[in-house]
Amino acid sequence: MFAALMLVLLAGGMNGSFAVPMKRVRGWQWEHTWLVWSFFGMLVIPLAIAVATVPDLRAVYRVAGPLPLVYTAFYGMVWGVGAVLFGLGIVRVGLALGFGIILGTSSSFGAIVPLAMLHRDRLFTTAGVLMLAGVGVILAGVAASARAGLLREARSPLQCDNGPFTTGLGICLLSGLGSTFMSLALNEATPISRAAESLGTSPGRSLNAIWPVLLAGGFAVNAVYCSFLLIRRGNAARFREAAGANIGLVVAMAVLWSGSNFIYGAGAHRMGPLGLVIGWPIFMAAIVMTANVWGLLTGEWRSAGRRALTWAAGGCLLLVMGIWIIASAGNRS
Repeated sequence: MFAALMLVLLAGGMNGSFAVPMKRVRGWQWEHTWLVWSFFGMLVIPLAIAVATVPDLRAVYRVAGPLPLVYTAFYGMVWGVGAVLFGLGIVRVGLALGFGIILGTSSSFGAIVPLAMLHRDRLFTTAGVLMLAGVGVILAGVAASARAGLLREARSPLQCDNGPFTTGLGICLLSGLGSTFMSLALNEATPISRAAESLGTSPGRSLNAIWPVLLAGGFAVNAVYCSFLLIRRGNAARFREAAGANIGLVVAMAVLWSGSNFIYGAGAHRMGPLGLVIGWPIFMAAIVMTANVWGLLTGEWRSAGRRALTWAAGGCLLLVMGIWIIASAGNRS
């Protein structure tokens, strides 16, 4: 269980770091960065890893049948809407606060909904009760982190031209709801992972067959929206500005983000029958903690004041406690 927990925490650290290179991109607008990131992170890397680790990927999809593929791709498209809103939200409210609100919403719904829908018999067992308690503690930690962000905003507002701060908060909440569908997709796509295992893929790598289908649906939504912005604003020529450096930064974003998904899948699979349920809030909490650290290191909390920093520290402590409680639930599943 300890090794599985470490994998999930590593995945969360990578995911919480993926947006940091975005701060260094120069000359491109949001849609340039997000389109290139989506292409590499949602199409190229997931497909390459799946082909390298899953024997005869096409045969896996034939054995799984069309219905699981369609459902998984559809969930991926709904998640893709959340991903678009994620990118818009963190630009408006900042890395730390954006991650806190989005992933707090996603962690709670992404753990509780699959547990209630797919593992109802475990809901009031010791493992289920511990998991619900852990989710509650994590939500308290996320709320404290969000409170810290609001105090920071009141004292030293972020300077950007992306609309009112309250609009950014609403976008983040909607993104969190959309992001929940990644957890639902992973829980519902078990026919694909079982087909992979039946054809010789190890259990720890069977989820790799799911990611290309799920993320292809997400890429479709992101690509359509980014292309719409490029056409409407007539700024496609800006791809040429600092192209080499910007592509390097965006590929780094894609490697961190996409790699975190595969590492999370491997860790969650080792957590037992409820691994994908238990692992999700741990993954989300680790992302929020990492994003808060990066927010501190990149100056988002400069001049925020002692009260904001105290709330942020308290939020991180609650997140650690929630991780420990949910890890205990994993030992009893």
